[in-house]
Amino acid sequence: MVRMIPPYAREGANVSERKIFDALNGLQGHEDWIAIHSLSVGRHASAFQGEADFIVLVPGKGILIVEAKAPAYVEYKAGDWYLDRVPSPHKDPLKQLDGVRRSIRRHLNNLDLLTGDEPIARLVWFTSIGRYQFENKTPGDLQFFEWELGWSEDLAKPARLIEKTLDEYNAWYSSVDEVTNDPAAFTSERVADVTQALVADFDARQTPEERAHERRTAETRLLSSQEVVLELIDTNEHVYFDGPAGTGKSYLITQSARRLNREGRKTLVTCWNVLMADELQQFVGSLPHVDVADLNSVMLQLVGMPSNPPEADHDWYTRELPERAIAVLREKPHLGGYEAICVDEFQDVAGNLLLLELLFALAGTGRPSGTRLVFAGDSRQQIMRPRTHHVDAFSRAKALIPDLVHVRVRRNCRSVPGLTSGAEAVLGHRIGYTRHRVSKSVAGGLTHVEVIDSNETGALASALRSLLVDHAPEDIVVLSPFAAKRSLVGRLLGRTEKTQDERWLRKQLQAEGLPGKIRWRSVFKFKGLDADAVVLTDLGADAKEFAASQGLEWRDLLYVALTRAKYRCVVLGS
Repeated sequence: MVRMIPPYAREGANVSERKIFDALNGLQGHEDWIAIHSLSVGRHASAFQGEADFIVLVPGKGILIVEAKAPAYVEYKAGDWYLDRVPSPHKDPLKQLDGVRRSIRRHLNNLDLLTGDEPIARLVWFTSIGRYQFENKTPGDLQFFEWELGWSEDLAKPARLIEKTLDEYNAWYSSVDEVTNDPAAFTSERVADVTQALVADFDARQTPEERAHERRTAETRLLSSQEVVLELIDTNEHVYFDGPAGTGKSYLITQSARRLNREGRKTLVTCWNVLMADELQQFVGSLPHVDVADLNSVMLQLVGMPSNPPEADHDWYTRELPERAIAVLREKPHLGGYEAICVDEFQDVAGNLLLLELLFALAGTGRPSGTRLVFAGDSRQQIMRPRTHHVDAFSRAKALIPDLVHVRVRRNCRSVPGLTSGAEAVLGHRIGYTRHRVSKSVAGGLTHVEVIDSNETGALASALRSLLVDHAPEDIVVLSPFAAKRSLVGRLLGRTEKTQDERWLRKQLQAEGLPGKIRWRSVFKFKGLDADAVVLTDLGADAKEFAASQGLEWRDLLYVALTRAKYRCVVLGS
């Protein structure tokens, strides 16, 4: 695919620029092409400054400068242009390109990056007008060639338009004696040098923390586009967001809570996972009408206990404590009294009818009517209970809440497409996204590392060293199907290190009394959360046997593990 710089459409890009960006970004089989979007030309040859909507660099052909336009209609008469419904309708778009072309050629010549008159062609791309609407009444006009114009249907095949324009340019100027036109001199190496000269690649200078900040900004922009969903269902009191991992369900839950807070509704945001509740708290922030807590903490507070008993077992968490909490709410309904309840990872509670009864009791009504309910879930992430106890989370909720609206979210807002395709290859099936909001040109992917001679710690050290080049240590997580004592990291930290790699790992991994910042968790505790980079360990036969002994679905466990990563995932072992 084409390397896009930057990997997203710049803020302020107009409709025509976004259409061209999407067309170029979707190109396959042109990995050696580079497309620069919205390049400010500070060193302009004929003005204080200028801008190129797109500059496409094609090895073996040349440079194409593109001006994007979306007028209602175009008129060219007596050498004058008129573009309806654009900011400067009488401005000649080709002269705009000429100024940028002169500036680029002079800049590259000053840097000795041109050996002669390497091709620098121009193209005005009318994304709103079809070619069939164009009638050239002056084909011999000296000001431009017809092949310097692009049309709306060219968006479907942008590579053909770019190559045709450069080929026509090269064919014309190869016959001009005064021009040394040598497209072959524009090699891939020269493309890289020219790209660096036009727009410096600051990645080499950025710290992992700065790169992380840049990623967060892009992620926030992608997630915010999901808010249109909330506007569409705003009049529905009971809503269920259903979708695979990474589709922004947690974001929709927290944004729903923020909207409910503005309405003055007393709101509870909850889930089953303790770490997930901490994450939701960070997203929601401190709001006067919103409480955020995991369900276990909610129940303990109701029954007046600071923590679970040391001998607490499965029955305590799933039957005894919920029954006690419900009894308290029946006697003192004011301890709940929530006007709205938002539940993330709803599939974790859907299998226990006592927990559903608790949710209604927290509303003080014992029934869904009169309370705003916003649920979000993914039935494939039911790894907290045996597969024989799996339920269709939405159907279970729908049976209790007849007017519950089912909202399917299927656009991937979290992981880079390269990582998703790798995860799907491992799983052997599609995850279920309809499209990706993350640009295909954003770097990332899944890497499989074989463990040699049972040297798991050496493989882990190698994987982490590779990830630390681009990611801050706090943005990396090591996951295992096993809990602390049985996991690879847990076993390492529980004994004396034996190798230099193990001594290095002890300094990097987060643990009490150690300086490291790289987190390590079980897949179960990290469910619902994400990280820039994830290393998966302990995925061998022992893990499969463990899953089978607990009645868990192995593929679901693997699906949850693989979808925690946003940019990089490294799988150790088979």
